[in-house]
Amino acid sequence: MSQRTATRPAAPSGSAPTSLAAPWLALALVAAGLALAVVLTHNYHQHLLAGQVSGCSISEYVDCDRVSASPFAAVAGVPISALAIAAYGALGVLLALPLLPPFRRLASINLDIALALSAVGTLVALALSVVAALVIRALCIYCALLQAVTIALFLVLLWRRRQQRARRGGRQLRGVGQGVGSAVLALAVGAVLAGVATLGFEARALAAADRAVSAASLAEVSPYLSRNAFSFDITDSPGVGPADAPVRIVVFGDYNCSYCRHFDPEALQLADDFPGDVRVVFKFFPLDATCNRYMGPQQRSSSCLAAAAAYAAYQYDQFLDYHLLLFEHFQNHAPQRLLANAEEAGIEDQEGFLAAIQSEETLRVIQRDIDEGARGGVQGTPTIFVNGRRLESGRMPAGATRYQVLVHEIRTLLRAAL
Repeated sequence: MSQRTATRPAAPSGSAPTSLAAPWLALALVAAGLALAVVLTHNYHQHLLAGQVSGCSISEYVDCDRVSASPFAAVAGVPISALAIAAYGALGVLLALPLLPPFRRLASINLDIALALSAVGTLVALALSVVAALVIRALCIYCALLQAVTIALFLVLLWRRRQQRARRGGRQLRGVGQGVGSAVLALAVGAVLAGVATLGFEARALAAADRAVSAASLAEVSPYLSRNAFSFDITDSPGVGPADAPVRIVVFGDYNCSYCRHFDPEALQLADDFPGDVRVVFKFFPLDATCNRYMGPQQRSSSCLAAAAAYAAYQYDQFLDYHLLLFEHFQNHAPQRLLANAEEAGIEDQEGFLAAIQSEETLRVIQRDIDEGARGGVQGTPTIFVNGRRLESGRMPAGATRYQVLVHEIRTLLRAAL
């Protein structure tokens, strides 16, 4: 009597064994990416709205806050990290649904959609890493980790897709209609996550900024000034007015900027209009890639050289005269002209003056001012701060000048101090 032996159907030639670890590895990477995106969104709002320094601003190069303050950190006012929250939230839905028995038929189409979304994220991650290295010239540790997770997730999903194709011998499952539905659901969940996180962190940052404003300084809050205040190192910055003045006006300028040239007499006038009560401090922010790493490589001029000459004159106690001469000979900062300015300002030591222009101390101060300006959101010149709060030119009343608004703010602060 013959016996029948039960046998399993042979797997198609060339098929790969199913990896149970692959779905969970992908979901673990999604969870890691979502966590990093949440941290970056939190830091973005805390730095820009509350003026706080994040834990990964470690050195001049390893500085997450410098990346957050760059124009590449947001698209149309929406942080890139918030878009990452939306993308990772959608990926989580797409990859988790097929693990539930009722939705297993979506495994193939959802994986295709997730792979496409992950591919876009990988391209964005690679582009942002190049921008950080070559344009911003700063390393954000959290950003770099998120970019690494994004690339790793794409590779895992690509591996899963190849396994899936091999198991089915190249056959594709139908289910486009269900795929559209799950894609819409995934994107909706991602958008809600991003919206809740962004609005929540924004509210927390604004609350932190409000708590930072003491009762004595409430009068400083103005519709024309930024809510958050920034602190600047002015120990060796040139200026006019007493060092202990209750109102400090910090001006970030460029000697090739026509707007700076027109505002400069008004800035000096403020110190004269409020003797003893106002100090005007000049900070260097040359819009010149020669020394300013926040400028595009093609954006080169004589602004860095002019700033160095101005600080060299400050070291000879002749800053104001030299400063005025730079604007008098506007956009004429050839080396011969700079030496002629020095002679006209009463600096007889031409050799020492040239050495001061090229000194490490001069470069250090200019780089410090540039970095401080970037942290304070300076993107053009002149940018003006009143007791640490940035004057928002776009909010000024129609027809009002910077000088008129600044006079109003100074009077308000002085009345509050009485």
